[in-house]
Amino acid sequence: MVSLYDITIPVFIRALRTNSALLAKAQAWADAKAIPHADLLTRRIAPDMLPLTFQIQSISNSSKGVPMRVGGLDPVPMEDNETTFQQLQDRLTRTIELLEKVPHDCMDGKEDKEVIVKGGSFERKSTANIYDLAVTFP
Repeated sequence: MVSLYDITIPVFIRALRTNSALLAKAQAWADAKAIPHADLLTRRIAPDMLPLTFQIQSISNSSKGVPMRVGGLDPVPMEDNETTFQQLQDRLTRTIELLEKVPHDCMDGKEDKEVIVKGGSFERKSTANIYDLAVTFP
């Protein structure tokens, strides 16, 4: 049987590494074209989307939230205040390092655990299975 750990943590680590590589390519492209980094980092793909910095912070928060909410590990706060490519890269590295330390068995048998996510004016309740598979994938 595949565990919750197996279907989340390695996938998150791979996605975070992919985003790190994409950020490096974006920075190199901006440097080659003499485009100010802030122009890319504050860019929105669509008018109703938040900027690139938020997107990277969001995948970090989603990824590190799974072992905290499902596995019961202590939260690791990150301030969501990154404004440069290097700061975003550092954040991705810290998130990967955190996930690499997650015990493989911390989510064993917790597929039906209730997970509550609160933010702003909303509250979402689901099982760990639904939370892991339908809500958190970066």
